[in-house]
Amino acid sequence: MACMIPQPVSYLTKRDFRAMILILFKLEKSRLEIHETLQKHFPNIAPCLRTVERWYSEFIHGNFILEDGPRTGRPSITHTVENVELMLDEVTKDPHVTYAQLEHETKLSSGSINVILHKELGLRKLCARWIPHSLSSDQIKCRVDFCKIMLKRFVNGTSRAVSEILTGDETWIYHYNPETKRQSKEWVEEGGLPPTKVRRIRSVGKQMWAIFFRRSGFVEGIALEDRKTVTADWYTTICLPKVFSAIEKQREKSGVRGILLHHDNASSHTPLRTREFLENYRIGTLPHPPYSPDLAPCDFWLFPKLKDQLRGRRFFSNEELTGHFS
Repeated sequence: MACMIPQPVSYLTKRDFRAMILILFKLEKSRLEIHETLQKHFPNIAPCLRTVERWYSEFIHGNFILEDGPRTGRPSITHTVENVELMLDEVTKDPHVTYAQLEHETKLSSGSINVILHKELGLRKLCARWIPHSLSSDQIKCRVDFCKIMLKRFVNGTSRAVSEILTGDETWIYHYNPETKRQSKEWVEEGGLPPTKVRRIRSVGKQMWAIFFRRSGFVEGIALEDRKTVTADWYTTICLPKVFSAIEKQREKSGVRGILLHHDNASSHTPLRTREFLENYRIGTLPHPPYSPDLAPCDFWLFPKLKDQLRGRRFFSNEELTGHFS
């Protein structure tokens, strides 16, 4: 039998690809699976994900016509394969390139550039997201392993042992923190002028708070005086004893006996003195991966909610802040 020689695929038309998308749609493949399949077998000429999604939507709504609908107006001479490839090269070389720079380099109008970028290439320009640290592969693996261990240990959150977890951390509370733009929204009549607001910055005055909570709710909040920083001495002689005393008062209602302390790797949480203190109290601790504040519920859930309630309010002393915050 003669060996099969791969045939060139340059003759494939848009209709051919639409037919392939339809077949894979009938095989109950997802949008992403269809796109990956086409890219695997036709890497240079397969349609982009946006095109696959558009035709997938047409098939979902019962439209199985593979031909283009009638169009009005003069056909475009700028959305050619050459111009699309040129635009892709420019964006690949510099992901921060602006419309003005693209117009200068490609000699195309801003409208044509917009169509090629968004419709032909399926691109969007997004702001970079700030992250606390650029983690190494080992640190990323450590985070994943930690999450898997916790899910297994607490049976995906259904275990009663979740009620034993006590999580806490420290944060600065400012005497004044301005409202966010979303919090400043007002209802305005149609045609009315948008509201204005004087730009403010948060105050210099601030106070450090250590806040602890568990599944049943808030446990205790302890303020540091005179803008001091958290030390192992303060943590073990003032902070944790107050927290454990508050838990003892709540135990009659909650019925929870054990405590699993979940705090991060701050310098006051990990020294020998703190570890010995917890051992004496027979308090278990949960592991915490390095550089992972987003895995602590205080940082990604509790503190933002608390601080949002204080935005726009002004306090003139630590005593006033403590009274209100408590």
